Amino acid sequence: MAHCSRPANRAGGSFPAPVFSIHVATHSEPAAMVIHTLQSLLKQDWPASDYEIVVMDNNTLNNDLWRPVEAFCAQYPDRLKFAHRMNVRGAKAGALNIALELTRADATHIVTVDADYVVQRDFLSIASSALQRTGADYVQFPQSYRGTGEVAAGVDAELEEYFRSNAMIADDAEAVLLTGTLCVISRDALEAVGGWSGVTTTEDAELGVRLCHAGYAGRFINQVVGQGLLPLSLSDLEKQRYRWCSGNLRTLLRHLPIILGQASSLKLQQRLVVITQLTAWFNLALVPAVLLLTALLLDRAPAALVAFAAATIVLSLLDIVLRVTERGINEARSPSMILAALACRIALAPQSAKATLDGLLGVKLQFVVTNKSGAEEQQNRPAPIGHMVLFIVSLCTLIVVGPTHLLVIAALFTLMLPLPAALLTNKSLRSYRTSIALDRVRATA
Repeated sequence: MAHCSRPANRAGGSFPAPVFSIHVATHSEPAAMVIHTLQSLLKQDWPASDYEIVVMDNNTLNNDLWRPVEAFCAQYPDRLKFAHRMNVRGAKAGALNIALELTRADATHIVTVDADYVVQRDFLSIASSALQRTGADYVQFPQSYRGTGEVAAGVDAELEEYFRSNAMIADDAEAVLLTGTLCVISRDALEAVGGWSGVTTTEDAELGVRLCHAGYAGRFINQVVGQGLLPLSLSDLEKQRYRWCSGNLRTLLRHLPIILGQASSLKLQQRLVVITQLTAWFNLALVPAVLLLTALLLDRAPAALVAFAAATIVLSLLDIVLRVTERGINEARSPSMILAALACRIALAPQSAKATLDGLLGVKLQFVVTNKSGAEEQQNRPAPIGHMVLFIVSLCTLIVVGPTHLLVIAALFTLMLPLPAALLTNKSLRSYRTSIALDRVRATA
C-alpha cells in the first residue's frame, strides 16, 4: 500500500469545529432498539446544523424490522437519512461504505455508532474536544454495556479488560486500532486509505492497521460516552468472540507486510502493540488438547509429547488467570466479580481456540450479527454441546487412563473447567436477558 500523507499534528492548536456524519449500520435489528439509539443521537448538545445521522440498513429481509425505522427517520428529514439496500456485499463494511457515499459534502468526520448504543448527550462535544486536544486523525472511545449491574458484572468486566489493558498500551504507543462503535475518524483519512474493507470480519481493526501504516494518528479516549447491550446468551457471546478472534487473526495474516515488513512505516513498538491488539483473544490450546486426549486414549504417543501438550494447556489457563486477576486487582474489583470475569474468559476459551485454528487454516469466515432481540433464547441450551463433550471426554480419560503425572492430571482438569464456567456465565446472561426484557416492558408501558 502506498504511504499516505497526513496533516501536521495540531494538538492543542485551533481548528474549525468538526461537522459530523454519524453512521449507524443495521441488519435485522429490533426496530425499537434502533429508534432508541437514534433518539439519543438526535438529542446531542452539538448544533443540529453541524451533524447528520445516516442509517444504512443492509440485507434485512423482514420488513417489520426496518420499515418502522424508516418511518421514524422520515419524521426528521433534515437530520436523518435512511437507506435500505439488499444484496450488499462486505457485511457491515459494505453498509458503512454506502453510508459514506450518502454523507453530506461538508462533513469533516465520520462517527460510527452500533445500532444498540445509547450515547450521552455530550458525546459529540466530548469527541470534538478530544480531537482538538490531541490533534488526532481518529479517536476511539471504549465499549461499555448498560444494565449489567449485579446480574452480569463479571461478563462486563471480562469484555472491558481489552480497553483497560490493550487499548491503553496502544494509546501510549500511538498505534490505536479501531473497535467498531464509538469511533470518530477524519473523513479525509478514511477516504485516503480506501474506506472500509470487508476482507475480514473485523473491518474496524483492519481499517486501524491501514490508518496506522498510512501515518494517521489515532488516540484511545478512556471515557465512557455511550453504552450498548451485552450479547443476550452464551451462544451469542461465543459468536461474537469467534468473530473478533478469527477476524483479527485474518487481519494480522493479511497485513503482515505492513506490520513486519521492511517497508513498513511503523516503529518497532508500534508493530509489537498492533500485534498485541490483534492477538488479544487468541488461544492456541485446541491442537494440544486434541493431541493430549488422543495420545492418552490410544497410549501411543511419546511421553515427552504428552508432557509438552499438557504443559501448553496448563500454561494457557495460567495466562488467562493471571491476565484477568491482575486487571481485577488493579481495578479494585471484588473477588466475586473477578471470579465471574474469569469464568467468562474460560467459558469462551474453546471458541477462541477454534477461531484461532480456523483463522490459521484459512477457513472461510462469515460476519454474524449478534442477536440483541432475545427472541431466540429458547433455542439456547443450558450448556454448549462442545463444552459438555470436552468435559465428558476429559473425565473419562482421567478415570480410564488414570494418569499419574501431575502435569497431565492438571491439564485434564483444565479441559474440564469450560463447562462449569459456561454454566455460570450462562446463568449471568440469563439474568441479564430478563433484566433487559423488564426494562423494555417498562419503557413501553
